[in-house]
Amino acid sequence: MATQQEYLRQVATALGLSQKALAARMGAPWTTFEKWLLPPTSTNSREMPQIAWNLAREILEHEELKAKLRVGRDSDGIRHFLT
Repeated sequence: MATQQEYLRQVATALGLSQKALAARMGAPWTTFEKWLLPPTSTNSREMPQIAWNLAREILEHEELKAKLRVGRDSDGIRHFLT
């Protein structure tokens, strides 16, 4: 399993977001997010709460699903999900 630091970097990269943008998307203050990114040996490092792990995973899954289900409209303006 990835460390929280690796996981946050992987999620940001997969979403094409900066770390600051991912923090904002998660609703986490940048100063808190920075502490999650510090090595565990740092005195300022903080363990990421389980809810933050869940939120990062759900954001990633949501974006992956959106990419799979492209939405298009036909000539009558009716929406269709394309796979």
